[in-house]
Amino acid sequence: MQTIAKTMAARPMTSIALAAVVLLVSVGITKVAGDDSRNAGSSKGNDMARAGDLVVEVCKNMSSDILKNKVHFDQEPCISVLRSDNSSAMAKDHGDLVMVAFDLLEHRSKEIVSKIDSFLHGLKVHNWTERAFRYCAADYAAMLHTIPLCRDIFLDVKPMGTKADQFAAMMALNCVDRLGMATRDCSLWLVNNWDYDQVEAFDNVTSHVSLTWGLIEMATGTLDDHSNW
Repeated sequence: MQTIAKTMAARPMTSIALAAVVLLVSVGITKVAGDDSRNAGSSKGNDMARAGDLVVEVCKNMSSDILKNKVHFDQEPCISVLRSDNSSAMAKDHGDLVMVAFDLLEHRSKEIVSKIDSFLHGLKVHNWTERAFRYCAADYAAMLHTIPLCRDIFLDVKPMGTKADQFAAMMALNCVDRLGMATRDCSLWLVNNWDYDQVEAFDNVTSHVSLTWGLIEMATGTLDDHSNW
């Protein structure tokens, strides 16, 4: 009887001990999961911070004379433009920001094409203003075909960074140069044949071209002082 009593008394204690072990394991797993989650969040936060620092660094360079080419973009507008595309927050290097700049340039150019179409549909007379907008329509139509080509050329040199083949890097810059000439020529036609105060929106696209040019120079380490716009 005493043996039976001892056995029966031991069972509840065993159950309690087992429950305690399960509880401790559960708490440990929860803590590890929480730590992993915090570490993942911290890692993502660090990536975002580095990307933010990169944008600031790039725009600081764009607003200074660090680039041999006369490329200039005031720091705050530069930061605002790049950060308007959420993918800039994940950029790991200058090459990634070049791709962001191409996307922004393409988007802005499409907006200008819509603006030009709207003006042409609203003009009822055949005069120099109408010709200026037709000239711009031709320029921007060519740009929308050229931007994907420039992006494709840059993708060849992007993986090599500042060790990129200089000839290939120059080809990427020459392609962007062609975009700059198109935006400049359109703006000149409009300045001479339209309302000067309304040309700013078109000049803004030229600034986007300058941003793309400057980023390619930083990404490839290739400086070119022979832009034609």
